[in-house]
Amino acid sequence: MGQKGSRPQITQTDKAILELKRSKDNIHKFTKRTEQLINDERQTLKVLIKENPVDYKQNTKIRFLLKRIHYQEDLVQKASDQLTNLENMVSNIEFKIIEKRFVDGLKSGNEILKKMNREFGDVNNLMDDVQNQIDYQNEIDNVLSTSIVGINNYEDEVDKELEHLEQEVNPSAKEVERLPSIVNVANLKENNNIEEKLNEMPDSKREKIAILDS
Repeated sequence: MGQKGSRPQITQTDKAILELKRSKDNIHKFTKRTEQLINDERQTLKVLIKENPVDYKQNTKIRFLLKRIHYQEDLVQKASDQLTNLENMVSNIEFKIIEKRFVDGLKSGNEILKKMNREFGDVNNLMDDVQNQIDYQNEIDNVLSTSIVGINNYEDEVDKELEHLEQEVNPSAKEVERLPSIVNVANLKENNNIEEKLNEMPDSKREKIAILDS
């Protein structure tokens, strides 16, 4: 009987590539879901702003939702960066040297996935008990305040974006502000009529009226 061939040995690099594939598939899946969630929540945000045209900037739920959207966008970017980082490690010839860094990178990727998965909780449920969500809100504020380069005050940026969205969903409100009031239009028309009548009068009568007004 012939001797059975030995099974090919599975190397650490092989295992790393397998783990990378699993991580890549998960990140891709959650990224697609998160991008759809971001689109849905942006539509919800516009509806809330339209329904609260007066105090939308001070509305706790509106501000929280916009920050949450930015936080989700940051998670998607971090997931993409982490995946690229892991792929570069696997392709490195000296994989043995960076093996621990790769394992740490996988752990970091898994943490990002956990955070992305948490985002699929209903925002209404999140806001029903705000006090129990303080840690979550603080995490969002901390991430956004440090991840956005060139911005000193993130809250000011939130205000500006809310103003932009409000103009987008309520364009007629700005048009109404620019229109003169009915009273002003009436006064303007009356003044124009008086001026026309004065111009039609002889010079002597206009002089008498000017003396009486003085």
